[in-house]
Amino acid sequence: MNYLKENEPARYKTLMRFGKMYEKMSAVEEEANQLYDQLEMQYLAKHKPQDLSSTMEMWKIREQAKMQAEEVVLHQIVMRFH
Repeated sequence: MNYLKENEPARYKTLMRFGKMYEKMSAVEEEANQLYDQLEMQYLAKHKPQDLSSTMEMWKIREQAKMQAEEVVLHQIVMRFH
């Protein structure tokens, strides 16, 4: 919603005026969460830890998956904003 308010103020005002903001934000959030989960799982499936008992290695792999998924979601869904 902040992205929309800052980058597309006319659309933000229109959605607010007609009471459609919550509906649109819910749809965007749902799509973003689905893509995020999918991307994170794909990354984790491809990048298995060499040492299964290494907490640090697992943490690093999960952090990398999280960062990549967030970046893709940000650019493909949030910035595009349908």
